[in-house]
Amino acid sequence: MILTRFAYLETGTIGRLTHEGQTYFTVERPWLNNKPNISCVPEGFYTVERHQSGKFNDPEIYIGDSWEIQQVPDRTYILFHVANTASDVLGCIGLGDTVYPDLTGVGSSRNATTRFYNQTKGLDKLEIEITSGALT
Repeated sequence: MILTRFAYLETGTIGRLTHEGQTYFTVERPWLNNKPNISCVPEGFYTVERHQSGKFNDPEIYIGDSWEIQQVPDRTYILFHVANTASDVLGCIGLGDTVYPDLTGVGSSRNATTRFYNQTKGLDKLEIEITSGALT
């Protein structure tokens, strides 16, 4: 799975996540030197594993477990969840089907997150590359 960020802004970071032919848009906090809860995730390669979350546990969306990015230096509990703007995440990644025209967030987050969790149902581990590049 690849997350390609195409907008690093003061208000947040916007990207595109692709996984096995499916595309999702992402919203994160701005880059703030990897500070927990207020920064987007550093670019790199990571493992993503199932995580039981007390907060993000709606069985209609998360199918019982959330996805958590592992082994990010000095960070924990980086989850994929429903979020429309950077203010909706605390160092996590929100998923959407569309991008706001002003690049301040993503739309249809509940639909995109449900689609992602349905697509990855039955898997226990994923690999992700987080990078930056142009939206093509």
